Amino acid sequence: TVRVANNTIPNECNQEDFSQTACGFVVEFVDIVEERGMNSTNTNVGGWEASEMRTYANRAFFNKLPEDLRNVIIDTKVVSGHGSTTGETNFTTTDNIYLLSAHEVWKNNFGRDTAYDQTRQLDYYAENGVTTSKYSGAIKKNINGNASSWWLRAASSYSYNPFLYVTDDGNWYVDDANNSYGFAPAFRIG
Repeated sequence: TVRVANNTIPNECNQEDFSQTACGFVVEFVDIVEERGMNSTNTNVGGWEASEMRTYANRAFFNKLPEDLRNVIIDTKVVSGHGSTTGETNFTTTDNIYLLSAHEVWKNNFGRDTAYDQTRQLDYYAENGVTTSKYSGAIKKNINGNASSWWLRAASSYSYNPFLYVTDDGNWYVDDANNSYGFAPAFRIG
């Protein structure tokens, strides 16, 4: 099951270094599609751009989607945060399928996503008032119907191995890249 997570294009979406992941017609999976790690090794070096999750999302997962849906999914400029490795900057990729970022879910900045200011909160989460103190609107369920944790695309800026994720109660946390959490991607249609 999917939902329309966004259908607006505010002025900030026109900024050159701004992620397009929360601009225009964005569709997200309501719940977790499957569980997997961000990387088989415990690293966030290279962030979303170098992650095994990104490769899976844009190849194997994308190819599982019905052809008529694949034909309307558009390339999206994705800006994602980096870990604490010296010299890294935020990453910009072009993806069909992507994970959400911290700001696309929660309104307020809690300092772990270096690309926080390069995107915006999705309409769906804004309309549900999701913040880091009111977060039940970020809960997703696994295939058994139980609330479960799900990955975000941001490498934690405090270390070289964790990524951010949404906990089973909708709050945020970080964990090692090789742990399995929910895969609940989004995409844009154009």
